[in-house]
Amino acid sequence: MLWGLPLVLLPVLIHLFNRLRHRKLPWAAMMFLRMANRKSTRYAKLRQWLVLLFRVLAVLMLLFALSRPLAGGWMGGMFSSKPDVVVIILDRSPSMDGRAEGESRLEKSRAAILKGMAGFVEGTRVVLMDHTATHVQEVGSVEALKNLMSGGATDTSADLPAQLEAVHKWFESEKPGTGEIWIASDLQASNWDPAAKERWKRLVGGFEGLPQKVRVRLLAMNEPLSSNSSVRVRELQLLGEGERAELQLEVEVLRDQAALTETIVPVTIHLGTESRTIDVDFKLEGTSHTQFIKLQIDDPGQGGWGWVEIPDDDNPRDNRGYFVYGSHGRLSTAVAAEDAYMGRFLQMAAAPDLANTNQVSVAVAEASRAEVKWSDHAMILWQGVLPEGDIAKALLEYADTGGMVVCFPGEVDSETEFAGIRWGALNPTLNEQGKAYPSWREMVAVQGEGEHLGPRVVSWEEGEGPLARTEEGYSLPMDSLYFSQRRTIEGGGIVLASIARDSKPERKAEPLIVRKVRGKGEIIFIGTAPRDTWSSLNFSIVLPIMLQRMVSAGAATGSGRFSNDRMLAAGDDPARSGERWISVGGEEGESRDFNTEAGVYRLGNRVVAVNRPEREDLVPSMEGDEAVELFGEMPVALFQEKREGTAGDPKEIWKWFLALMAIALLVEGFLILPKNTDERVVINRSSTGKVVT
Repeated sequence: MLWGLPLVLLPVLIHLFNRLRHRKLPWAAMMFLRMANRKSTRYAKLRQWLVLLFRVLAVLMLLFALSRPLAGGWMGGMFSSKPDVVVIILDRSPSMDGRAEGESRLEKSRAAILKGMAGFVEGTRVVLMDHTATHVQEVGSVEALKNLMSGGATDTSADLPAQLEAVHKWFESEKPGTGEIWIASDLQASNWDPAAKERWKRLVGGFEGLPQKVRVRLLAMNEPLSSNSSVRVRELQLLGEGERAELQLEVEVLRDQAALTETIVPVTIHLGTESRTIDVDFKLEGTSHTQFIKLQIDDPGQGGWGWVEIPDDDNPRDNRGYFVYGSHGRLSTAVAAEDAYMGRFLQMAAAPDLANTNQVSVAVAEASRAEVKWSDHAMILWQGVLPEGDIAKALLEYADTGGMVVCFPGEVDSETEFAGIRWGALNPTLNEQGKAYPSWREMVAVQGEGEHLGPRVVSWEEGEGPLARTEEGYSLPMDSLYFSQRRTIEGGGIVLASIARDSKPERKAEPLIVRKVRGKGEIIFIGTAPRDTWSSLNFSIVLPIMLQRMVSAGAATGSGRFSNDRMLAAGDDPARSGERWISVGGEEGESRDFNTEAGVYRLGNRVVAVNRPEREDLVPSMEGDEAVELFGEMPVALFQEKREGTAGDPKEIWKWFLALMAIALLVEGFLILPKNTDERVVINRSSTGKVVT
């Protein structure tokens, strides 16, 4: 209806045409000048402008009344009319359980949405998208909407860009007419991913390209909490055996940056299988504190579970972290090598302690590789030409489910690619006469007391991964390795270590160790091999340390192949069809959802601990203006809880505009009333015939 706004020009046109119909005629008699209106010309013009103004206002008020505007509440707006469809996106991530004044952010959001819908749900199509869903859901009534939104906060993370992408696809397919997207969120940065500028640009461009208009109403529940801390078990390790067995927990406590004074936070550790509780005080001088806690375990072979918790605060959803423990069983490494010497060496490096029967390595002959069940192994070491065909497919599937594959080069040139990477040219280290050194030991002999001879590792990732510093802070001796020959690594991936031919600045470093992430697992390419003719990896402590860390990583991410206990993030590994996870250790009659709620769950002999994702731990919220900027040129109405509250229902105010139109017409009618008699000139004639006033 607002397209009719140009109609307000009609009174102006009528006024101008009315002026044009009075033609000026010359008249000689001066008596008509005497009969002119006594009022000044200025007052007459003012009255004409006022008449024109109120006629325009009358038409304008009529148009506004027909457009049925809304006012009041976060859903209302003076110039916002009823949309054809409303899509509601309700954030139910853990941070939405924060409580500023007894009522959670989620409860306030839900109340505001229901109040907003109560005003004009009739005639408006309503669609709901829960933050754990991948598609929208039609809502038939306000009561149905209330029931669908009745659940509390979950332990899963929200992905606002992914939800908006799904809503965009729905608008494209359904073509429902003009629409509004109502988003209720605390603007936690990890849920909005503001750094993904290109993704947001494509998303906004998609909405702007729709044939219908779509606007956004954003309810930002980002009022800071007065006091909130979180706790989680970052890592756990089972040490020793039998009566000397100990469970070592790495427990981390975080708190809001608003409170930086020194604080003592009591942490309680519960061992569910033993009904044992232990209280430990954490001294926080900053925003976080990590502490190792050792617990005596009676029967480590049976495994067990438990949780850590802190006292209640403004958000109870992040006050508990669950864990499970138990023996990993046999951690097996499969070695598939074309060089027999390197195969035996890799077996020893992967399982160096023969007395430890829980860690073993087995050689896989070339003839039997097609029949090997790779999923029985925590790590696979492959040396030589990269796998291809069905074997390559099986190894990629193994990596996708959390496996660890480590590849070493061989003497044979090949163009075979594996996970998008292949071995390049063979690069021998040459002496001053241009001949290749036969082994790294000869390089050391020639070097004598001089500088390091040949290429050298110039950089490596020490923060995490297989090349990280030790717990005492010592670096691995990567820069002391010698290389008599190596192969280039061609293809994309994460470079863990780089090598240069010498220390001259003009020499460009090349990748030596590259990591390629595949699903839940990874594939690591090492550009040299553990043999005298290749490098000093067969002499240095670097290789055994790397392989021990890799096999542990493969066991930790191996999809339950190597142990009955795992620690998962809620929603990241949903239950498959037919799986019925049972909550253990809960209150009597308590029922939990494996996909959305933290806790300890059992499926057959497998026990897992499900926790909220790490990205939900006290991640700072964006400002409302930052969220609005993500939508580019899309029309966005921002409502912030911390500034305006949540009260107010949207009301249709078209009757107000009809009343204003009536008032404008009454005023216009008064202005055009006929003139009073005292405004006219009285003409008299004298006895001589002259006219006098």
